[in-house]
Amino acid sequence: MENNAPLVSIVCDTYNHAPFVRDALDSFLAQKTNFPYEIIVHDDASTDETAQIIREYEAKYPSLFRCVYRTENIYSSDPKILEHYVFPLARGKYIAICEGDDYWTSPDKLQKQIDYMESHPECTFCVTGAELVDPDKKNIGMVCPYDQDCDIPMEEMIRGGGGYVATASIVAPTRLAQNRAAFCDMADVDDAVLQIWFGSNGTTHYFAEPMCAYRFNVPGSWTKTFFAENRDARIRHHEGLARALRSFDEETNGRWHDAVNYSVTYQQEYEILRLKNDVKALNRMPYRTLYKQLPLKRRIRMHLVHMGLLKR
Repeated sequence: MENNAPLVSIVCDTYNHAPFVRDALDSFLAQKTNFPYEIIVHDDASTDETAQIIREYEAKYPSLFRCVYRTENIYSSDPKILEHYVFPLARGKYIAICEGDDYWTSPDKLQKQIDYMESHPECTFCVTGAELVDPDKKNIGMVCPYDQDCDIPMEEMIRGGGGYVATASIVAPTRLAQNRAAFCDMADVDDAVLQIWFGSNGTTHYFAEPMCAYRFNVPGSWTKTFFAENRDARIRHHEGLARALRSFDEETNGRWHDAVNYSVTYQQEYEILRLKNDVKALNRMPYRTLYKQLPLKRRIRMHLVHMGLLKR
């Protein structure tokens, strides 16, 4: 690369990740590559020691780190941290994503993914298998949809939702990260819409080897916060994803309509009706089959809530 410009921009957003962020930063530094890369860390006004830890790394590796330290938290007003505030800073041809509470487990991760994408210019989305770990790094499962390296069909990516592949495994062209379609801004999360956006512009390649770790159930994480949110907030989340998927369907002229319709119907609309305790609608097709799979006690409770005999 000319003037030693980075080929890859590693982007990392952090907030109160003091117990975990060293794992992420150390895993970036451990990468064995024959190309230069940069590390962009965005701290959203952490109230713990996260920013102090990042500053230590930045001071030790000033040629690698480019960091942003917010003095006021912006997530509360704009949750699209990566898309709106971090991606624009990237100078590399490719972007590699890893949030501050996740980390990479293979020092060859970037080299393998970039080698593949450089030799397959049609590939616009490259991901790997991942370990699922608890906050103490104990393995509790895997995020590995296939047991062999392969190209992932878009239909399966769409139906799989944002958790189909691990966000910490993502590598994609910076041009796509910085020039996203309008539907990407219709949802309050990055992973699901970005995966669809990156994948729809070319092919998606999957390395079956687990090369990263997704830390599950971390205090303050989006997943834990989401399930603690009030019902109305969770409904708005699913409504936003449904709008984004419908817009994507229009923008792509229905190329993957069946998969989009499946996701909208069974993953977004169904959840909205369930959260609203709309048992009348849930008892009708196409939702009835899923509704009948709920435990009987849960369905009885939903009926009592619907009838006003029990509080939500």
